[in-house]
Amino acid sequence: MSPARIITTSAGPDPDAAIPPSDAVHENEWYNQDFDGYRISENPLHTKRHVRVICVGAGAAGLQIAYKAERLLQNVDLQIYEKNHDIGGTWLENRYPGLRGCGVSIMHTYPSSQFTWERNPHWSHFYSSSEEIWQYFKDVATKYDLEKYVQFNTKVNSAHWDAEAGLWRLVLTKPDDTQFEDECNILVNGSGVLNSYKYPNIPGSNDFCGKLMHSAVWDNHYDLSGKTVAVIGGGSSAVQIIPNIQPVVGKLIPFLRSSVWITTGFGAKYAGPGGTNFAYSKEQIDEFTNEPEKNAKYCRDIEGELNKRFTLMHRTSKDQKISRDLVANIMNEQLGQDPKLTKQMIPSFDLGCRRMTPGSGYLQSLKKDNVHVVNESVVQFTKDGVIDESGNEHKVDVVICATGFDVSFTPHFEVVGRDGINIKDSFGAIPKAYLSVTAPKFPNLFLFIGPNGPASHSSILPILEWHTRYLFQMINKLQAENIKSFEPKQEAADDLYNHTHELMKRLVWSSACRSWFKQGKIHGPVTAIYPGSRLHYFEMLKDVRYEDYEIEYRTKNRFQFMGNGYTQTELSVDGDPVWYFDDAFVRVTSTSTLHSATFARPREF
Repeated sequence: MSPARIITTSAGPDPDAAIPPSDAVHENEWYNQDFDGYRISENPLHTKRHVRVICVGAGAAGLQIAYKAERLLQNVDLQIYEKNHDIGGTWLENRYPGLRGCGVSIMHTYPSSQFTWERNPHWSHFYSSSEEIWQYFKDVATKYDLEKYVQFNTKVNSAHWDAEAGLWRLVLTKPDDTQFEDECNILVNGSGVLNSYKYPNIPGSNDFCGKLMHSAVWDNHYDLSGKTVAVIGGGSSAVQIIPNIQPVVGKLIPFLRSSVWITTGFGAKYAGPGGTNFAYSKEQIDEFTNEPEKNAKYCRDIEGELNKRFTLMHRTSKDQKISRDLVANIMNEQLGQDPKLTKQMIPSFDLGCRRMTPGSGYLQSLKKDNVHVVNESVVQFTKDGVIDESGNEHKVDVVICATGFDVSFTPHFEVVGRDGINIKDSFGAIPKAYLSVTAPKFPNLFLFIGPNGPASHSSILPILEWHTRYLFQMINKLQAENIKSFEPKQEAADDLYNHTHELMKRLVWSSACRSWFKQGKIHGPVTAIYPGSRLHYFEMLKDVRYEDYEIEYRTKNRFQFMGNGYTQTELSVDGDPVWYFDDAFVRVTSTSTLHSATFARPREF
């Protein structure tokens, strides 16, 4: 047959063929009607519209988003606003003595102080210092030119949801204190959970004439040598500060109203003796540098070890009992079996109710001659010092407040969502969100991380990566399906809340201890922790459950994204017109791996 007698076929629209108007007379009389005013979008299926994403914070979350967005997203404009002068977030801000990767919120061993996509073979120690961790983030930002997305010294004041436009409208302050506005389709709060530090609510602080500082804003220029120093707070920051300043101060008075479990280091199987820190040798560093596959295996092995702790977190488990007894014995030894200190310092609550804190040298430092432990709260500042609960005044030169952060899980800026709801009012005393990522009444707002996330489940960096993965799935869908907004259904958040706290009954985080996991309360809901293992959390984030979301479209017809009947593949020069032959499901053959499955069988009567 000659070529002239073959039917002509084209992969794309005919540019010379006019598209008749919708109201044109059709030869088929049935089609001479209007379908609710709907009109075809002259685009192929799943055309990704342009969207703008704003991330607040250039810490680990912001850098992660920038790196991945550049490689995985299309037609997206990303802007990161950072209140500080540099990247790094908590690792830029927190520089108190002794701070290592287990001190700020979530511990970091060598392999977990880094992104999975940028392994650093040159770490000096198993537990990295805050300076070294910050330098790693700075090096990553420089290597991949991520700072081009960041506007520094810029504070976000407020974000209001515009329901009609489907946009977050932000008010910000520039370095010169002038205000400006910005807007975005997607807003990410990447400023962290432990970001807004707080001083204790103790009267008289303005009367104190000595040096007052918080662990989160440490004054590196102030010399503590020979000074009489009070430390208020007994959490992870204090555990690291106390042994590191004890040798240089004249007298140290820690006010430790609550006990805390002082454990061996995390990933202890790979750490030094007794879970202690150690320096990598030049030979080890050279091996990691020259043989990246060994470095990768080492990192995977440690990460795997850190993922095996969930059974320990069950209140009645054998792991809990054995480990609790072990840690109590170790603490007793480190306290020199001092009957008064062991009674005061070894907790009676479950191991893990408060953050388990590796504290090299901490307990031993409490027995030093220049240390006087007070197991009471400070109730009053005076001109010369502080007063404890028994009414005793302690005259000091310096008061260090290692008293933590605002743990309400609300952003440090005003956020007003649908129907004028302020997130501080919505979260209230018992913040309720959806999988620690999103929250009802706040469309297109993503939390890194929110309430009841895996905040005590080892390193935060893989968690941030999976939050980013989840976020990108939703951005792609929003772009490709003409969606205006996603908002988790209230009933989904309510059901998840009930599941969370029913399961929490059997887990150590619900034990009666004073913990930031329960917003500093002894009795109350666990608002910071996810009710499952880290692997469980990752599986829950693997695929977005869109049935749990209210989805609002940009037009009345949800299928307008289907466009003109063509696909991107047909319009691409390199498009594969038989791509479906290569689909994993289609490619299953008689030689494929068999997986056990349960099939319905005839019922026997």
